[in-house]
Amino acid sequence: MRKKFTFKDFIHTCEIEENTYQLKHRNGTRQLGAKITVPKELLSTHPYNVSAYDFLQFFRQEIHEYGIIEFPELPLNLSNYTVAMRAPEEHKYSANPYLSESCQSPHQDTPPYPTAFWLGKERLFSATWVMSDLAAEQFFEEQHKSPQQNIEMVHRAIVPKTLNEQTALLLNHNPGLLLIDNSSHHQLYHAKTCRFENRKAMPNQQQDTPMYSFNEVGLMHYIDTLDEQRGTEHRDDEERAWVRQFMG
Repeated sequence: MRKKFTFKDFIHTCEIEENTYQLKHRNGTRQLGAKITVPKELLSTHPYNVSAYDFLQFFRQEIHEYGIIEFPELPLNLSNYTVAMRAPEEHKYSANPYLSESCQSPHQDTPPYPTAFWLGKERLFSATWVMSDLAAEQFFEEQHKSPQQNIEMVHRAIVPKTLNEQTALLLNHNPGLLLIDNSSHHQLYHAKTCRFENRKAMPNQQQDTPMYSFNEVGLMHYIDTLDEQRGTEHRDDEERAWVRQFMG
């Protein structure tokens, strides 16, 4: 039987840091983010060990409010992941450029439904570049200004600039769960980017920690098509039925 919980249940037991970030937007600077540290002795108990979809559904209001919610070191729950992103070299078989390329264009995943990303250990060669509307504009302006540059070249130029200017963050390369709002409320965009310094330091390494993505729309429609080698492991039909019911 599925047990519901709320954000308030975590307030009494966990260390919660609010307004962990500030991002400069086109219309000013915004405070956002919440970081929730679960005590180690509780990690294997309910509700701290639930699936990503329980967090996406029961923390809906808080994801909208904070924009970004992080659970550092929260043990990975693979139930119904939509895609596992490894090193680009490990996805050469794939027709999906989000898997086979090292960098992405800024985007939102199936707005207004939020997204969850989950890592079991450090991801060496990639991270998630989370940005404001201002940083996304900078990216596309750079692409338009210099069409001869490939996407990796644009990332090399723009990502450090946006981090320095506090219009973007580099997240999702350390273990734990990350929840991101895709609505218009915080005007957040994100993209996979390369950790170029690590790439340079380990040129012969061609494997990386899988980064697991979870998205309700993806679960309903794309779980079998995002990755040709997704396989059938870690699927829960009952949970999928809950998500379908939740989405109406």
